[in-house]
Amino acid sequence: MSLPHLSLTDARHLHLAAQGLLKKTRRRATPADILATISRMSLLQIDTINIVARSPYLVLFSRLGDYSPQWLDDSLQQGELMEYWAHEACFLPRSDFMLIRHRMLAPENMGWKYKAAWMKEHAHEIEQLLQHIQHNGPVRSADFEHPRKGTSGWWEWKPQKRHLEGLFTAGKVMVVERRNFQRVYDLTHRVMPHWDDERDPLSQEDAESVMLDNSARSLGIFREQWLADYYRLKRPALKN
Repeated sequence: MSLPHLSLTDARHLHLAAQGLLKKTRRRATPADILATISRMSLLQIDTINIVARSPYLVLFSRLGDYSPQWLDDSLQQGELMEYWAHEACFLPRSDFMLIRHRMLAPENMGWKYKAAWMKEHAHEIEQLLQHIQHNGPVRSADFEHPRKGTSGWWEWKPQKRHLEGLFTAGKVMVVERRNFQRVYDLTHRVMPHWDDERDPLSQEDAESVMLDNSARSLGIFREQWLADYYRLKRPALKN
C-alpha cells in the first residue's frame, strides 16, 4: 500500500482548515461561536501578553472576525468553558473536565505548577482559605492584602495567590469568571456539583487517548512530536 502524498500547499491548507483559519467567515459571529471555535481547536491558550489586546481575544478574532471580547468572559462565567493546564494554562470546553481530572487528582506530577512543599507547610492557612470561600463565596487573590516588598526590593507574591494557584492545580478550586482578566475562584464541588470522583473520571490512559484524538483533529497534519505536545503529554522513551 502506497503512502498518500500531499503537496506543501495541500498540507498547509489542511492545517489551516483544521484550525479554522482557511476560509474567511461568511456571517456575523454570535456568542455561540466562542465555544464552537474553542472546541474546534480543543483548547485556547491563555497568554497575558497585551499589546493590541490579550492573546486569547486575538486568536478568536482571527477566526471569527468582528466579535465582542466579552463573549469569551461570558462563556467562562456561564459554565460553557473552564480553565486548566492543557498545553499551558488554557480555556477548554467545560465538558472536557473528565479529560483533565486525573491531572488534578495527582498534582505532584504537574512539575513547577504545583509546589507540594508549600502546600504542606501552609496547610492550616490553606484550609482556612477554603473555609473562607465556602462561607463567603468566590474570591480573587486581589481580595486579600497587598504584598509587601522583600529584601531584594521586588514585590513578593501574596501567600493567598500561591495558595489559590496550588488549589487550582490540585482541582480543589476552579476559575468561575475573570474580572479585568483576574481569576475568580470557587470551590470545585460547587462548580461541578454532579461530579463524582469515584464514578466519573477517565483513567489517565483513556483520557490521554482522547487527548491524542483531539490533537490530531485540531492540527489536521502534524509532526509526531506535535501530537503529544498539544496537551503536554509525556512521550514514552523508546528503546533503540
